Amino acid sequence: MAEIATFRKNKIELTEYDCSKDIHNRVLMAKFSPLDVEILEEILYSSLRIPVSVLQKNLDIEETALSPTLDRLTKTGLFKVVADHVLVDKEMRKYYELQILKFEEDFKPGMEYLQGLLRKVPIHVLPNWYSISRTSNNIFESIVEKHLATPLIFQRYLMELNLSDPVQKGILNAVYQSPNYEVDAADMIKKFDLSQAEFEEHMLFLEFSFACCIKFAREKKSFKQIISPFHEWQEYLCHVRDTEPASIIDEEKVQRVKENDFALVEEMSAILELAKNKPITKAIIPSLLKQYPEFDEEEFSYYVEKLCALNLADQERQQTVCTSDSLAWLKMDLTDRALYLYRHPLNYLEDPDLPEELCQHRMLREAEKCLSRTVNTGWVFLDDFIKAIFIPLKEEHMIKLVRQGRTWKYQLPEYSEKEISFFKAVIQNWLFELGITALGTVAGRECFTLTPFGQGLFGDD
Repeated sequence: MAEIATFRKNKIELTEYDCSKDIHNRVLMAKFSPLDVEILEEILYSSLRIPVSVLQKNLDIEETALSPTLDRLTKTGLFKVVADHVLVDKEMRKYYELQILKFEEDFKPGMEYLQGLLRKVPIHVLPNWYSISRTSNNIFESIVEKHLATPLIFQRYLMELNLSDPVQKGILNAVYQSPNYEVDAADMIKKFDLSQAEFEEHMLFLEFSFACCIKFAREKKSFKQIISPFHEWQEYLCHVRDTEPASIIDEEKVQRVKENDFALVEEMSAILELAKNKPITKAIIPSLLKQYPEFDEEEFSYYVEKLCALNLADQERQQTVCTSDSLAWLKMDLTDRALYLYRHPLNYLEDPDLPEELCQHRMLREAEKCLSRTVNTGWVFLDDFIKAIFIPLKEEHMIKLVRQGRTWKYQLPEYSEKEISFFKAVIQNWLFELGITALGTVAGRECFTLTPFGQGLFGDD
């Protein structure tokens, strides 16, 4: 991801709630050992008043090991030891019931965790931080809708974050530039020369900014802190990364369908050049084959119909003649001729096997957006590329953050067989005809690439 820009003032102010207590507890948690976590879990999921002897028995631990650990963990504020009992604080138990989940092996810091994080902030403060209506019936759902609902919305939100603090900006850029979108917290602490408390304050701000968060990974007798995006966003980014079309390494093995990028434009031009002198019929096909050995004589009628539909040719008594538009068109260079055809309002994808609504210009433009991922890949296999498409052709294809039980996910589109055929037709028929894609095979397996003309068209998408 590109370095995060700074356009919009961020309204999050940690001083508007008791963040010092939160930072204190986060510092303590950063030092937790597996034994600490085991003891805290036993305390959390027991009654509010626990005999130390019962705790010792349940944990199967010697009193000499348990006592000093309990003394140290009282700093959490979760409990205090009075005589021979552990007395648990109700409010702090709620806090640690959420926090202790971070140490579980399958913990995913996602929307459920974020929702718990936001509950610690006074509800009247949240509309100030996230610019949502104060009359909202559900604050969290309003935040999701405004800032997180789709990848496009969330990407725009991230790009507009005003991270004026160089440490926060540096941490965020390190995370998004990492191949797995994860960095070791210890590396960031060392890089920016931070105390643990300073680091936790920065991370608390980044979590409330939805930018990234902390999770813990077990390392033998300790835990290490890992910084990553929230789970749903990291999962989506990894999907985009993992479906990036892979280049065909041995390009010399590609057998091209047409050697020339603009072969079809040249063939249509050749028909018109012959029609300039006199009306033509199918009788000119042998001449075309001499000039263009790759010419498919079965395409002659299609070319003539296409040229007539675009007013580049006309039919008179079953003969084809030129128009004034065609004379001007033939004076253009090949690239401009292809661009003329691409932009012509009457030119569209023709495929009798596809529903008419799929072949409209709006659908074509939507489908073409997926080609931006192949600008720098060279030749790719068509079937691999098709599997990686998640363009929203229709409303139901929109990628949205949806709740699935207690988890959330950026729901990717599912395409019908006709829609998959449409994507293939866009690449193999519509764009190939215009010299935007080149087609080929490797050992019988279909592949394609964007031509230099196609790279110029889609390179900035």
